[in-house]
Parts: sequence; structure tokens; C-alpha cells
Amino acid sequence: MSAPTSIPRGSKSERGSRNGVDRLSSLSDDLLHLVMSFLPMPEVVRTSLLSPRWCNLWCSTPFIRIDSQDFVDKRKLENFGDCLLLLRDCTTSLDEARISAQWVNDTKCSVWIRHAIMHKVRLLHISGSLSLDRTVIFPSPHLKTIRLHSVMFKHGLFRPLNYDCPVLEHLELEWCGFCDREEISSRSLKVLHISDCQPTSGLLICARNLTHLSILDTEIGGIVTRDLSCLVTALISLIPKYFHHKYAVLDHHVHLLDGLSHATTLELHAPLHERTFEGAMQTCPMFSNLTSLVLGDWCMTADLYPLHRILRCSDKLKELTLKG
Repeated sequence: MSAPTSIPRGSKSERGSRNGVDRLSSLSDDLLHLVMSFLPMPEVVRTSLLSPRWCNLWCSTPFIRIDSQDFVDKRKLENFGDCLLLLRDCTTSLDEARISAQWVNDTKCSVWIRHAIMHKVRLLHISGSLSLDRTVIFPSPHLKTIRLHSVMFKHGLFRPLNYDCPVLEHLELEWCGFCDREEISSRSLKVLHISDCQPTSGLLICARNLTHLSILDTEIGGIVTRDLSCLVTALISLIPKYFHHKYAVLDHHVHLLDGLSHATTLELHAPLHERTFEGAMQTCPMFSNLTSLVLGDWCMTADLYPLHRILRCSDKLKELTLKG
């Protein structure tokens, strides 16, 4: 048997050169912040123990994340959130703030949100069983994207979003509820996603520069769209459980399609025998720009009247898709 091939290990000096130099710490702050962005926020803070180079690096990260999943109890979560914001470098602007506060009371969470806005946050992501009002949002010329999950809106929360956030372009609402009738009319808003929400008191969408709208799996009690002259794409998908909702106000539903008349791409889904779209067809607007249309099988009821009606109102239509 031949002797095993030897594997060169390199000289002692070479091994020392490879193992003794902290190449990661020699990177710029921006690159190290990028590396840190992949860590949970408590781990980001713990990097301060690595070496003097890392001691205060976490204080200037362009992001903050306060997540209840990183803690075993409410007290530790609240203490971490308070200390994180207190010890940050107050001169550093925030690109992103994510606050997931399942156990935190509304007042505490509102303080954290206002801190993020005060530090020029551009992307704000809030989730948790929270009730928020207009006092949580104050004027911000920097806030560009807002994502809200499991939030109850009360006392005019949308008013500061409409009038005090002049660069807000992207708004997402998921599993949210509405205590009062609300209006989304921001002139800067371009993208609006509403999913699994309960606007039982009514919601008016009249953001004139909106280009993309989706309303998915939502109890659309009294949603009205109006004056969406820049709309390009719209996706509306209603859910079966809504249609026997005790708060349903069907008279409002005929206005659901009013603001969609400028869209070039439109997709409409509903359960069979849905009166919302069938009733809306009686006063269906002219879809003067519509070139692509996707319809669910609700349009096949009542001797195909809904299908005939919407086709007559879409003289530029090039592509029609029917989905079962």
C-alpha cells in the first residue's frame, strides 16, 4: 500500500497571519451594519462584547427591531425596547423600524413608534394586538412605507397619514380593524394593499395618485373607491363569510367599482351569487383604459348578465380570463 499523501499545512507564520487578523472588524461601518441586519436585535446589541471595534457599533444601526418573539416575558421585552431607544445614537436616521409587540400596552408601543418617526424612519412596520389613534403619528417628511398588521384603528389615525406624511407612497393593512368610518386620501400614496381587514364602519379610498390597489379576503362593508384617476392595476377579492355579516350595508357596495374605471388591468373575484358585484353592474362605470380583465365565476350567474355588462363597458379590452 502506498504511503498516504501528505497535505501541506503551511508555515507557522502563515497560519498566524490567517488566524490572527480580524478581517471582519476591518470592514466599514456600513458593511458591518449590513451583516448585523441579519441578526435578531438582541444579538445585534450583544456584538458590543466582541471587541472595542464593535463596542458602540450597534448604537448607529440604521434599523431597530423590537420583537416579542425574542423574549420570554413582557417585562424583559419592555426593558429592552426602552433601553434600545434610549442608548441609540440620536444623530443616526432610521431606514427601517419593525415593532412587533404582542404583550406591550398601546401607550408604550406608541412611544416607540413616535421615537422611530422622530428619527426620520422611512419604513415603519407595526404588528401586534394594538389599538392606535391619531396621536401616534406626527408630521414626517421621511416616512415612505407603512405596514400595519393586527392593528385596530381608532379616533382618526388616517388623518395624519393623509395630510402630514407628504412622501408616503406604500401602505399595507393586514388583519386590521376600524372603529370609525375612515378615509384614505393621501396625495402621495401610490400602492395600497388591504388584506383580511374589517372596515365594518365604512372606508373611502380616494387617493388620486394611487396606481396599484389590492383588496384581498376582506369584509368589504361599505368600501367606496372614488377619483382614482391614476390607477393602473386593481385586484378585488371578496370572501364568503362577509355576505351575511350583521353590519353589512349593501347599498354602499354599488360604489365599490366607481374608482376603478381608469385601471388598465382589473381582477374581480367573489363567491357565486354575490349581490355586491351583480348590483354594481347595474351602474357599472365605463372602463375606458381597461385592456386586461380577470373575472371569477360569479360573473357566470344570472344569464351571464354581469359578464355582458362589464364587456359592454370595456371597449378597449384585449384580454379576458375567466377563473373558476
